[in-house]
Amino acid sequence: MPLGLSDNLFKRIVSALLLLPFVLWPIHTGGWAFAMLLMIGGALMALEWCNLTGTPQIWKKVLAALFVVAVVLIIQLTDRNDGHLIIAMLAALAIGGALVAKKISEDGWWFSGIGYVGLPLVSLLLIRNESAIVVLWVFLVVWATDVGGYFAGKGIGGPKLAPRISPKKTWAGLAGGVALSSAVSVGLAWGFQFEQSHWVLAGLLAIVAQMGDLAESALKRGFGVKDSGGLIPGHGGLLDRVDGLVFVAPVVALLMYISPLFGFEL
Repeated sequence: MPLGLSDNLFKRIVSALLLLPFVLWPIHTGGWAFAMLLMIGGALMALEWCNLTGTPQIWKKVLAALFVVAVVLIIQLTDRNDGHLIIAMLAALAIGGALVAKKISEDGWWFSGIGYVGLPLVSLLLIRNESAIVVLWVFLVVWATDVGGYFAGKGIGGPKLAPRISPKKTWAGLAGGVALSSAVSVGLAWGFQFEQSHWVLAGLLAIVAQMGDLAESALKRGFGVKDSGGLIPGHGGLLDRVDGLVFVAPVVALLMYISPLFGFEL
């Protein structure tokens, strides 16, 4: 293997490099290009969610994908200023569905999945409507959290972060993710019109991203599933790749909405 890389790490690097243009170009272009990226990604995520949570009916899988696509389409076609109301509704659906799932397993998880997948998609669309740089920053923070966590966790090891949920995660990995995401934020500020002080927020968002990672790990452990799918070599499914983004995007959308109330803008 080149440069002594493990087979899994080599697959991760190649997959990331191949997928990068398909993400960066829509972020830069915005409009329908970005909306299409979200709709395609959302449909795939909805299908993976149904498979992960054990929804056997094909019609329910298709309907979940269509619901998610419709949510993005509605925001794209209408006044996006109303999108924060939809974010609140999707958040309620995700949380409410998960609570119902304890009693009505299949239908509860199905409803929860629509909120879980739709919430970050609408959030990203609203963020992109305000700033392409902030969207890029969100993606870079999440990617840096993954990369920093991977290498720090492998290289340093040490005490486990949440051994019952994800035995491979370490506190050193979390620190590495926080450090790299903060450094990437500083680098972005040097190259673009972006607040240098946001490196602090980037570090906090890295913790949020790690929470998203652990939440999906807990879900997969509960359903006895190793990966959400096999779409991306070395990464598993799309949900495995964006679990941090699922948590970070709504937080950033909320901050963009409320930050003017406190005298600053994200």
